[in-house]
Amino acid sequence: WRKLILIGHSNGGDMVMLFAARHPLLVDKAISLDHRRMKMPRIRKPRLYTLRGCDYEADEGVLPGIKEQEEFHMRVVKLEGVTHSGMGGGGTEKQHELVNRFVLEFIK
Repeated sequence: WRKLILIGHSNGGDMVMLFAARHPLLVDKAISLDHRRMKMPRIRKPRLYTLRGCDYEADEGVLPGIKEQEEFHMRVVKLEGVTHSGMGGGGTEKQHELVNRFVLEFIK
């Protein structure tokens, strides 16, 4: 429980960011797969990471700009060719492999 990593897709990603914002000392890393509504908290702990689909944008202010990403050690990665539903059950094996590769890179 010392290295708790949360991951969620879509609304689950919003819940991950909400939990990270409210309980930052309980989480080591938080990963969102294309969440859209919950603002990524501008905090250094936990480490925050989001993979973005290529077909929908998050609501305004949800994602940090480049300067905030650097300041708070966050990472936002847009995956070309992977749609919102492609990150979930509607994705191909190739899309899931790409998502998994990025998630595993962040975890390490």
